[in-house]
Amino acid sequence: MRRVIHLISWGLGVSVLAAQNNESPEALLDALLPDAEKIEEFDHLVDKLGADDFKVRKEAMDLLLEASLIPERVLQRGLKSEEPEIRARVREIIKRGGRAKSEAVFRRALELLAAGNGKGLLKKVAAILEGGLTVDGGLAARVGSGISLPGDVELLERLAGADTASARRMAAAGAEAIGEVGMGVLRRLLDDADEAVRMQAAVGLANLGEVAGVRGLAEFLNSESTEARTRAWEGLQALTGRSFGYSPIDQPESRKAAAQKWLEFLKGEFELKGKVGESRVIALFNGRDLMGWTHYRGGNPVDPNQKTWTVEDGILHCPGEGPGDLRTNVNFEDYVLVVSYRFPGPRADGGIGLIMTPRKGQPAGGFARDGGDYLEVQLLPGRSGDLYKIGGFRAKVDGKDLRFAHRRKEEVKEPLKEWHEMRLEVRDGLVKVYLNGILVNEAAAQEKSGRIVLREERSKLEFRQITLLPVGG
Repeated sequence: MRRVIHLISWGLGVSVLAAQNNESPEALLDALLPDAEKIEEFDHLVDKLGADDFKVRKEAMDLLLEASLIPERVLQRGLKSEEPEIRARVREIIKRGGRAKSEAVFRRALELLAAGNGKGLLKKVAAILEGGLTVDGGLAARVGSGISLPGDVELLERLAGADTASARRMAAAGAEAIGEVGMGVLRRLLDDADEAVRMQAAVGLANLGEVAGVRGLAEFLNSESTEARTRAWEGLQALTGRSFGYSPIDQPESRKAAAQKWLEFLKGEFELKGKVGESRVIALFNGRDLMGWTHYRGGNPVDPNQKTWTVEDGILHCPGEGPGDLRTNVNFEDYVLVVSYRFPGPRADGGIGLIMTPRKGQPAGGFARDGGDYLEVQLLPGRSGDLYKIGGFRAKVDGKDLRFAHRRKEEVKEPLKEWHEMRLEVRDGLVKVYLNGILVNEAAAQEKSGRIVLREERSKLEFRQITLLPVGG
């Protein structure tokens, strides 16, 4: 058995490396779709994880950990096993990177498909998705739009019934791309349980000239998600040329009144003047993983296998093992940042860092404990919205240099275990802090561009939405 599995491991490893070297999306997809014989051999090895003999279990575990690429359907079968021992060991394999290799290969294949001509490959992509691998919803949509053909309509209908939202979003984007023949798929997905899928379907129907899609977009004007509200607002303006004074970052009362004007307008007859284009909204937190972020402690990246930030049911959990921070991998300039957070307990403590720049004399990747110089917006019950100068960051408050801290100027209730919204407007170095819609602090920073930071203290915090709205030209 060891020799057989080593051959499997070697063969899959070679195929993946060859595909990567050739930058061939089809070869990468094929590497993720091993034949039935190889899957059977992997399944047999997973079954041995529940053997009575410890040596047999250990050997099977070691061989699976050595494998270059384990088919996702094999892992899924193991996770659903009736044997607790098998389920536990498969979870351990996944934790130690047993799925990460497949995810990386799949993501690379989709990135290549999104960037070029991959028409005719939807069948292979769908087979991998149906096998259990997931992908970022935005990437899934770009791929669906780029590779779908009119003859793929039955395949898109199948994806529209998939368990994963990313697969259904791919179906919606693909249905829009193939035009009128895909409208049945879009109508089905307009009532999907997932908000992002419904949005994709509404955009598709609207762009194909169906009024139901335009009205579907309007339903998002009162969404709890700033990203969804902004996308709907952008789309409706492009489709109708109207605005009705709506702003996705206004206070709820103002938004509701303007949204009602939109809904009343859309009940009547109207002319479509354009199409929904690309949104400028950036979801810094995708609801699934830490893509786009790196966790640091003591100025060094934290090993993903160590205690780090986690994502469960769409919520980002700060471990509270600091001091440390979660940093975006790129810099941002001129934006509105909307962060939804809550305190799980009275000792919750953290912050949002703005315009992080490297400290002089230190390399960009080797910041000291505080990660560099930045302006911290406090997250602490009763003190959220206070400003702190971290490191050598230079800013003025009320015309005076910020020496260390500046209290918020308005009191805002922050009940524990309830969601609150911090909105941070950063324009040309000017920072305005809004807590639950109320302006509580302002500062003028000398720097204009830098990373965004979630500060980790020795207490837990939870985040639900981290959305960035560019405001520059």
